[in-house]
Amino acid sequence: MATTIKGLTGNEAAAWAVRLARIKAAFSFPMGPNAEVTETLQTFVDNGEIRDLKVIYGDNEKAAASMQIGMTRLGMRSMLCINSEGILWAASEIHYAAGSRLPMLLVCPSRSLEPPTTIYCDHDDFMCQRDMGWLMFYCENAQDVFDTILQAYKIMENETVMLPAIVGYDGWETSHASMAVSMPDQESIDSFLPAPAFIRPEKDYLNVDWKERSSHRRRQKGLGGQDFMDLRYLQQKAQEDSIDVIEKVGNEYHEVFGSHHVGPLELHECKDAEVVVVTMGVIYPSVKFVIDALRQKGLKIGCIKLRVFRPLPVRALRDALRATRLVITIERNSVAALFSDLKGALYPDPLGSQSGACPGVMGRVVGIGGCAITLEHISHIVEEGLQSLKLGRMGQALDWYPIKGVKFDPTRDLIAE
Repeated sequence: MATTIKGLTGNEAAAWAVRLARIKAAFSFPMGPNAEVTETLQTFVDNGEIRDLKVIYGDNEKAAASMQIGMTRLGMRSMLCINSEGILWAASEIHYAAGSRLPMLLVCPSRSLEPPTTIYCDHDDFMCQRDMGWLMFYCENAQDVFDTILQAYKIMENETVMLPAIVGYDGWETSHASMAVSMPDQESIDSFLPAPAFIRPEKDYLNVDWKERSSHRRRQKGLGGQDFMDLRYLQQKAQEDSIDVIEKVGNEYHEVFGSHHVGPLELHECKDAEVVVVTMGVIYPSVKFVIDALRQKGLKIGCIKLRVFRPLPVRALRDALRATRLVITIERNSVAALFSDLKGALYPDPLGSQSGACPGVMGRVVGIGGCAITLEHISHIVEEGLQSLKLGRMGQALDWYPIKGVKFDPTRDLIAE
């Protein structure tokens, strides 16, 4: 297997991944920080490097997502790249894609949701999709973006899964940060990721008599009553059970290409850790640095990068945190999604099948709207958790850090006038 090393931004890594996955169309409504993905793909086309790819811009994100749904129904592999308010605009199509069991990829370089007006990053646009029925992955750097996209296609096209997937990463900080990315050759990727075969011959949509189909559409199976409920149940079960496929595909990717950006979690110094920090995205390398510094001081502390948010890897989290006394979530979304979901995952089985005490969970929200996330911030949060263990009580289970104390007067101040 031949490997090439290229200096790529996170966005360029996404473009290279979908190119090597041999997609037939890339859909988008360009805005910062997502525009570089399709600009890179268009450069490949203009230079004659790809001859069977169309880069298509919708009138808006809703239109772009609708076109991708049609493309996927024809059995062709594609990509949609949107973020921020745009991902909200496409909400009905995003929900429809999951209910239709369409294996389509959405790439999301995260950007804050307004108001107030900002172009900077947090994870709120990504987290808004957590109940839409999609598989959800989040990446820390360009190599992670490249590796995760290639795995995501193979996972969602598995006949036991057949669900769409979102691959997210921090806008500007990952999307526009360059690093050395190791890329396998096209032949090796073709062997790992064969051409899609998820459309049966009877689903030849180009030859469907749509007038005849529409005449009895409301009476067809699955549009009401028990059939509808069963189909929704199967969709939810497929998402939950996809964790086994995620682990299997990750193991295969690691064996073939040697990447450690695989599986639902990445563990660091967790074997004997009494305190474990759980985070995701670009925050993880800084957390890892702080953990290594504290380990040198003799503290039993570790960290986890959550790569897969949906389905939440409950089994892997419970195994990793079995002997932990305190879990600290450091997250970049305003709904504290990691904090709330992790508490649900770690809560003991009321019938007693899960032995042992549940660790304490402390959550801190950071970096909203592009607010700085420094090593000092992370160190302070970890020290707060260590102090809680020492005192035997937790001051504030969930909080935002840091907060300057800005006041809002609803009789005088309006946001985003």
